[in-house]
Amino acid sequence: MVRVGRTGGLLGRAVLGAGAAGAVAVAGWWRGALTADGTAAAVAVGTPVFAVGGGRWAAVLVGFFTLSSALSQVGRERKAAMAAVASKGSRRDAGQVLANGGVAAGAAVVAGITGKPEAAFPAFLGAMAAATSDTWATEIGLLSRRPPRSIVTWRQVRPGLSGGVTPLGLAAAAAGGATIGLIGSLGRPRRELVALGTLAGLAGSLADSVAGATVQGVYRCPRCGEETERRVHSCGTPTIPARGVAWIDNDVVNLIGAAVGAITALVLARRRPGRRG
Repeated sequence: MVRVGRTGGLLGRAVLGAGAAGAVAVAGWWRGALTADGTAAAVAVGTPVFAVGGGRWAAVLVGFFTLSSALSQVGRERKAAMAAVASKGSRRDAGQVLANGGVAAGAAVVAGITGKPEAAFPAFLGAMAAATSDTWATEIGLLSRRPPRSIVTWRQVRPGLSGGVTPLGLAAAAAGGATIGLIGSLGRPRRELVALGTLAGLAGSLADSVAGATVQGVYRCPRCGEETERRVHSCGTPTIPARGVAWIDNDVVNLIGAAVGAITALVLARRRPGRRG
C-alpha cells in the first residue's frame, strides 16, 4: 500500500509537472524562442524538474529560460551579421533544449527515483549554471569590441565561431553561473550556492569552449574560404570539412559542458558536507 500510495503521488506530481512545463514551453514557442520540436523537448525536460524538484528547481529552470531568451534580443542587429557562422538560429530546437537541459532533467529523475532531491540538487544546479554561463557568454560576448581568441591557440577567430572567448564573455559566464546560484537560493542569498553556481558555470562554459575549439566539426566554404559550423554556407555553397569530428556539433558540445558543470558541482558540494542548498 505504501508503494501504491507513493506511485500515485508521483503520478499526480508528474501530471502537474507536465502541465506547468507545457505552459512555460508554449509561452516560449509563442514568443518565438522555441521551435515546435523544441517546445516538445522543453516539456520533456521540464516535467521531471517541476514534478520532483519543486519550487526551487522550477525557479532555476524558468530563470535560465527567461533570462537567456531576453539576452538573445540584446543587440539583435549586430548578432544577425554573425548568424552565418553558427550552426543554428536563435530559436531553440529539440537538440538545443536537450543539450542544455538534459543533464538537469536527468538529475531530477534520479532525485525522483531515490527520493533524495537535496542530494541531486548540486548536479542539477551545476548543469543549469553551465548552460546559463555558456549562453550568456555567447549572447553578451558577441557584443564585445575585442575580437575573440581561440581558447586553445589564442589566435583571433571569427566572432560566433565555437571555441572563441573574450574578457566580456568570460565575465558574462561568471555572472550567469552566479545568477543561477542566487535563484537556487530562492530569495535567501547563500554564498555557498552562489559560489557553487559560479564555479560550476565557469567550468562547464570553459569545457564547452575547449571542446568547441578542438573536437567540434567546423567547415569551410570552398567559394569564399570562410569557416562556419554550417553544412551549407550563407552564400548557398555546400561546405567542406575543415577540422574536428563531423558528428560533434554544437549540441554535443553543449551537452559536454552541462555534464562538466554537474560533475564540478557534485565534487564541490561533497567537499562542503551539510552545507548544500
